[in-house]
Amino acid sequence: MDEYENHPTQKPEALLERVVLASSNEGDTVLDPFSGSFSTGAVATKLKRKFIGIEVNETYLKIGLRRLGVPSQYSDEDLKKQKVRKTKNTSKKDHLKDDNDQKLLI
Repeated sequence: MDEYENHPTQKPEALLERVVLASSNEGDTVLDPFSGSFSTGAVATKLKRKFIGIEVNETYLKIGLRRLGVPSQYSDEDLKKQKVRKTKNTSKKDHLKDDNDQKLLI
């Protein structure tokens, strides 16, 4: 899904949409003091709310700037979406190889 970013506790936009709709009206300001990957900001903007987000982690801040299309000092390359494997789990195929990367027959 295109909404997901490289953040360990990102919430689904559908969930945040319910929260924003239930707790604000169009034109209201939504505050997220721990913005992470700015999912709340993306939803608030889509639902015609103003948004204030606070994030201390520069990596997540860059994600938020890109998602919300906010002008910044960062280059397009700095804000480029990066696909990162979130787990170190390997596939079953990888478990069936020996130390020399040769397939093992079972």
